[in-house]
Amino acid sequence: MKFITGFFMAWGNFITLPCPYKKWDGQLKNMMLAFLPSVGLVIGVLWMAIFWLLVYLQLPPILISFTMLFYIFAVCGFMHMDGFMDCNDAILSRRPLEERQRILKDSTVGAFAVVTVAFLLLGWFASVQEAIYHITYVDLLILPVVSRGVAGMSVLTYKPIGHSQYVEDYKEPGRGKYRAAVALQMLIVIGVVIFLGRHAVKTLICAAVIAITAFFACAYARKQLGGMSGDIAGYTICISELAGMIALAII
Repeated sequence: MKFITGFFMAWGNFITLPCPYKKWDGQLKNMMLAFLPSVGLVIGVLWMAIFWLLVYLQLPPILISFTMLFYIFAVCGFMHMDGFMDCNDAILSRRPLEERQRILKDSTVGAFAVVTVAFLLLGWFASVQEAIYHITYVDLLILPVVSRGVAGMSVLTYKPIGHSQYVEDYKEPGRGKYRAAVALQMLIVIGVVIFLGRHAVKTLICAAVIAITAFFACAYARKQLGGMSGDIAGYTICISELAGMIALAII
């Protein structure tokens, strides 16, 4: 029963789609994070279905690209984009650490957030516009699963910033089992995509690009902001998914 609760806690917290089972247990927050790849799979399956429908309807490529781009941010309530913007406001301010942490918590949108999110969306639109001509539907499962897997692994591994909502959860013993669960889910999805798409090299390259980009983006943000947080997880997801889509556009 705990697994069901943990999964739907992740669904309700990280997806804007109606949650079939609404129950919250504050003691299962680490388990909730462990289900982030499964949440990514739900997002990816629906993304794949939307792409199939848009192609079936023979809509103009520019409308397909816009819809694909809008969905991946809207399905999460723009939560990860918010973290991306907050982190950029703080990091690019080049202020002392305490001031950067204060800016991270500030709900005011600064110039750095606006500029960087504009480039994020431009990069996404350009890469989707190219990728839609040669990707297979199952390729779309890789991006949300691996990006959320690495982000969840990071929250479960690294010490949080003092004001982070995950401070108390970091003290829970036995967090290694949750990290193992995250890794297992990612490996299963990658294996399924390779089996269905039959493009092992392409899939592995895309997954590696996402994972490596996420690792370094998260490491950079943690260094600049003095620890891990939900905002940094969102920052990591946005950057790594863009890297994955660029990889799909190029390969």
